[in-house]
Amino acid sequence: MKTKIQTLTLGLVALLLASSVQSSVASPPRTGIRGQTLIYQPGFAVEVSPGVWIGDGGFSFGWPASFRVLARHSGREVAHVSSGTDGSFEVSLPPGKYVVVPDTFFWYAPTTSSFEVTVRPKHFTDVFIYYQSVPITVTP
Repeated sequence: MKTKIQTLTLGLVALLLASSVQSSVASPPRTGIRGQTLIYQPGFAVEVSPGVWIGDGGFSFGWPASFRVLARHSGREVAHVSSGTDGSFEVSLPPGKYVVVPDTFFWYAPTTSSFEVTVRPKHFTDVFIYYQSVPITVTP
């Protein structure tokens, strides 16, 4: 009887260990990119006298937008991301090098066409994507 209890105990311990290892392997990766998409409104400056300028430096605020993530080595799209209403996003990606390609909207354009991001193991890389208003020309 004592041998059966020891065997069952060992079997139960082995089962618990095996299930905990499997669950840690199956858990989602804690690597990728996270950040915010932002609208940048440039400021203005007025020269009030020679060499004396007044104005503001502009401002930025979170804005929902979308972008693509490409594997750098193959150019294959690995994610198409839409940020939340405040512009925040988080994308789980395995470690490696990626290219972020912001989408263009009718009235807003990204300040850069694309840029490279390196994702390191066990780390989220912070990314901020800025958009700027596009002048709209109306002709009569």
